Amino acid sequence: MRKILIIFIFLTGYLVSAQNKITEARSEIALYNYSKAVILLQGETDRGSEKSQRTARLLLAGCYRMLNDAANARQWYEKALLPVDFPKGFQVAPADWFHYAQALRSCGEYGLSKKIFLHYDSLNPGDPAGKLFAGFCDSALLWQSAKPACRVAHVKQLNSPQSEFGAVFYHNGIIFASDRTREEGKGKTYGWTGNSYLKLFVSAPVVKDSLCGPYTPPVAAPGLPVQEWHDGPVCFNHDFTVMFINRTLASHDKGKKEDGPIRTHLLKIFISTFTGGNWSTPQPFFLNSDSCSVGHPALSPDGNTLYFVSDMKGGFGETDLYSCTREGNGWGKPVNLGPAVNTAGKEMFPYAAENGDLYFSSDGLPGFGGLDLFVTRKVDGKWLTPKNLGSPVNSPADDFSLVTGGDGNTGLFSSNRPGGAGGDDIYSFASIPVETPKPPVPPAITAVPKPPAPPAISIDTLQVNKPYRIENIFYDFDKWNIREDARKPLNQLVALMKRYPITIELGSHTDCRGSEEYNRVLSQKRAESAVQYIISQGIDPSRIRAKGYGKSQLANRCNCTTGVECSEAGHQYNRRTEFRILSK
Repeated sequence: MRKILIIFIFLTGYLVSAQNKITEARSEIALYNYSKAVILLQGETDRGSEKSQRTARLLLAGCYRMLNDAANARQWYEKALLPVDFPKGFQVAPADWFHYAQALRSCGEYGLSKKIFLHYDSLNPGDPAGKLFAGFCDSALLWQSAKPACRVAHVKQLNSPQSEFGAVFYHNGIIFASDRTREEGKGKTYGWTGNSYLKLFVSAPVVKDSLCGPYTPPVAAPGLPVQEWHDGPVCFNHDFTVMFINRTLASHDKGKKEDGPIRTHLLKIFISTFTGGNWSTPQPFFLNSDSCSVGHPALSPDGNTLYFVSDMKGGFGETDLYSCTREGNGWGKPVNLGPAVNTAGKEMFPYAAENGDLYFSSDGLPGFGGLDLFVTRKVDGKWLTPKNLGSPVNSPADDFSLVTGGDGNTGLFSSNRPGGAGGDDIYSFASIPVETPKPPVPPAITAVPKPPAPPAISIDTLQVNKPYRIENIFYDFDKWNIREDARKPLNQLVALMKRYPITIELGSHTDCRGSEEYNRVLSQKRAESAVQYIISQGIDPSRIRAKGYGKSQLANRCNCTTGVECSEAGHQYNRRTEFRILSK
């Protein structure tokens, strides 16, 4: 009896100890000290009751998710959620399944990820994200087969076991942010990551202007303002006399009020000028606030537009892209870039290139996994639908913070993909020159009328609401940009609209490959691209509308379900554009 009593006392103490560790870990998580919570939880995943073990595993998975460690997050979500005969009292939210699916997707496990996203959808049908992200998995599988348009290389001289990102050009080299230790044994530790606070480092290509070659060893950026907390990333004007720096502050910063006594110190932008051989004390940007973050500054080449990221009220998602226009010595009101660019997720790390392109990262647009890199451009006051940069620049992991060289064919970006030195690493890319293929000859199979060129048609012969194919408008696989060979037939349609006061719908169709949702989105982008071209030729936008039909109206037998073998030319024939007159 004495032995039994001793064992009971020992087990009771063991369980209490496990619960104390979990409680302590929850406290650290509430303070965003995920690196500390990981240490507390690692020893509790196989201790105590099954409920206690599963709770520790689920909390650990969430910590790794917040640390952007998809591989460990995937492992611990699986151990926490499977098998699904949960012990009594173990709480699982639908969001846990969503995060598990996202971790799988960020590891490139698209098939299983899609199933888990659909399971999440069954648990939370009111949220469109389940079906949407399941469709993203189909898109990623499709994109993986595309021929790469560039070469990517890990820049080993710039990277460390910690994180490096946010590279921008600085005089004859680059400057970037890193949480590596500047001086051995010195500096505060950031509880979120367990590393040092971000600081700025400089390096330069060994061969001048060769972004894809070796670099000099990075050193702490000399002469720049330095504080205890985060400094970086940064951007500059064209002559490096004005610097916009991303910072968090602890002193003289009330922070955003959270539940209870917790306050969060938010991202803020500061401006410093180079005068008299020194950088001035950084001054706060006028939009800095204790109610929202304002960060990731990116200045346009002419210095008149500042792009940035914020979670201020009135946005479309978690973080949105905004811009401010220079007005005298100050800046105008912030303008949200709108739903063409911003999503319900996170849009981050903008970069304004010399040629007018705007690059940024998003986890809410169709992509490969975590953050993907996209490019857009403003045409006639409207932002075009962002284009995914594709593999190998994008991967299942987080890919972000891209800058391009003067020719636009080389540049740098950051990624936490496997195979790096650790954390976020800097990579280089160089475009692969490709020849534009000649459009294939379409097969004879057709399900729509084939009239001669529109200008030769009498308006009386065109029927309202009947589709007419615009010949020789083809799209490259998975692309929606207007090819050079498509301009001539579109110009014929422009001539018809200038000749007659008609209103039309311009419809775009895809081939049968890919999911319904993916093809619907792709065809809508193709239709919008053609419509934008027509509008650019002087047609009133009110006279034309875009409609994407996806793969719902195939023009031949290439339907991907009957086992009929189809050539690429057969699929190309389905990737077509039609117009129908809505009113004469």
